[in-house]
Amino acid sequence: MSQPQSSYPPAQQGAAPVQIGFVLDQQPGYGQMAAQPSAPPPYYQGQAAMAMPPQPNGAADQQAFTPWQPNQASDAGPSYQGDDIPDTDPEDNDDDEAPPSNLPPPDINSFEAPPGYEQSGAAAGAPLPPPAYQPPDEASRPMQTFTGVGTMNEQQVRDAICAFADKQCCYGTGAAERMVFEKMDPSGGLHYQLESFTETRSTSWEHLPYRGGPIDGPDCGLAPAVWDIACSPFKLFDTHDKLIEIPHTSNIKVCHNCTGCGFVRCPRCHGRGRVRCSSCHGSGHRTHHSQGKTERRTCFSCHGSGKKRCGRCGGDGRITCPICEGFAKLRWYIQLKVQYINNVEDFIHEPSDLPDELIRDVSGKSVFEQTLPYVWPISQYEVPEINENSFRIVERHRNAWPESKLLQQRQILRSVPITEVKYMYKQEGGRFWVYGNEHEVHCPEYPQQCCWGCTIL
Repeated sequence: MSQPQSSYPPAQQGAAPVQIGFVLDQQPGYGQMAAQPSAPPPYYQGQAAMAMPPQPNGAADQQAFTPWQPNQASDAGPSYQGDDIPDTDPEDNDDDEAPPSNLPPPDINSFEAPPGYEQSGAAAGAPLPPPAYQPPDEASRPMQTFTGVGTMNEQQVRDAICAFADKQCCYGTGAAERMVFEKMDPSGGLHYQLESFTETRSTSWEHLPYRGGPIDGPDCGLAPAVWDIACSPFKLFDTHDKLIEIPHTSNIKVCHNCTGCGFVRCPRCHGRGRVRCSSCHGSGHRTHHSQGKTERRTCFSCHGSGKKRCGRCGGDGRITCPICEGFAKLRWYIQLKVQYINNVEDFIHEPSDLPDELIRDVSGKSVFEQTLPYVWPISQYEVPEINENSFRIVERHRNAWPESKLLQQRQILRSVPITEVKYMYKQEGGRFWVYGNEHEVHCPEYPQQCCWGCTIL
């Protein structure tokens, strides 16, 4: 029995099948509609074959959905003429993952932005200033209480210097075991740190392939103001970003990259649909050596043609548009980018000769800690330098980020135990420091830096 013939050309080998009809999904709130089979456009063949754009299936959808119609300029597909098209077939070993050359996006300034979003561009623009805030009242200043500082004993110091020598390459542990401690001077390094957790908001136009369905556009309501959109951080004092689609800002436009075709020129074969055979380099023959004889044989890879079908496009010369993913239209909307930034500034007070930066990376004892929307500077601590620098840092953070909203502040004053040790070893004196709860050691002039005390490597 003969099979009925289709009026559409058959899909080329290696290409996706052509979808002749489609089935509508029933959505809540929409009436019953029968699915109508539709014939694909002439160019929906080969690698460019794809599902037809969804059709409207309800009254609400009818208002927002514009039926897709191919224009005359794009009906025959994109033009593959130009200086960038090679005269000969490209080599088969070209980069198969080469991305297509995307066209520039449309002028964002031509979009009708909702009130308050006129400055939205193609990328996240300048931060939008938050509402003004009132500084805390002096009457709300909390009481400040401080805890004491810990010290180390001689055995802890001895264990620390022995462990230090044992971890160093070629250091002898004998000096650490036999050195005599002449003086131990305990002190405490102070590390003050202020964290200001801020929120910054900016907007930009973004797009997604439009696969059909209702559109939340300006007809659905007025877009809310930037700082009226509810958003909260995942975690306080942790830098991260959040992206939110602003309601009632969507609109549908033809894809700028493929001009509504749904496909673009193949970047591997440059639209020719074929590549030069890599086995014979386009000659169609290969030289075969066997038992001292040389024969010229037909290339087994291309069967003598010297050409092969492009594996990227299946010989079609075009691939699905990566911007609209073959749906020919884009849904443009305004995206809100919320940046949560933890701004950290600190001050170290350490009266000994131990390098101050070593205090920052070890643990100690919390002397004072406070977390408030707006903290008050430390003003009653026994070390004047801490009071002065706390006031300086807190005041600077009050107005350091005028385009951001200050969400929370946290200040911590830590006391890091430090013991300066003066010792004698073989009639020579020296000193080292033990610091932090980890009992780290800073001893740049350790007396036995080579094994067994030798001085020649």
